[in-house]
Amino acid sequence: MKLKIASFNISGGFYIGNEDTEYLDRQAAKTFDNRMLNQIIDTINSENIDVICFQEIITTESVEYIQKIADNTELRYFDFFELSPCNLVENTDCGVAIMSKFPIKNSVKGLFPNPRIAKTTSSGKTYYTFDKGYICSNIDANGTELKVFTHHGFPFRRFNSTPEANLPVFEYFNEVLIAENPDVVTGDFNAENFMELIDILPKAYQRTINTITTVDGKSFDDILIRDGRTFSSNLIKLLSDHFIVMTELEI
Repeated sequence: MKLKIASFNISGGFYIGNEDTEYLDRQAAKTFDNRMLNQIIDTINSENIDVICFQEIITTESVEYIQKIADNTELRYFDFFELSPCNLVENTDCGVAIMSKFPIKNSVKGLFPNPRIAKTTSSGKTYYTFDKGYICSNIDANGTELKVFTHHGFPFRRFNSTPEANLPVFEYFNEVLIAENPDVVTGDFNAENFMELIDILPKAYQRTINTITTVDGKSFDDILIRDGRTFSSNLIKLLSDHFIVMTELEI
């Protein structure tokens, strides 16, 4: 059986114009713009995606962002984990989510240890790293159980820091992966050298993307699978500053 899995950091999911040079000072959207939502729905349907993992997706119940995707695609099953306020869309929260054509039997959710790094911008405002975390879901794909993990990593570079200066985060990440033992690991790692920072990854998983996945030339997003599985991969650019990454694999 072939399964098409995608992962996408949608940066809030409401298109608000061109990238600003200072990410943390970007003007927040005051009205919802559904262009990206419509693009996501169209892409899920046209690409026949079976499972999609989201990062920075709006989880605020009144917005119904996830529900709108479920209502307009075959991805009727979903679970999500709300992590923090969304700094791109006023009065909303965001997090990670997994949506599937197949039933989600159960999920495990958790936070990474927050280093609480501070940054003061040119406007004089001080920001701290928001909470980041993960969700790991057991999916029943026509009798085959598949454990899918997605997460959002800390944007250390936005706070003038580096992944190497925050190794306890990756050590904890490693412990989580060992404990959950997922078949598929997806997400926005926010570290191009994450395979070197998380011990279990090079021992048990292979990258299926391993190329530039953001508009500013970073290789932050990937879909990792257990060694030995056959796969093919693809990228699609929508209105986010990240690309959709997709992998079709035999399960």
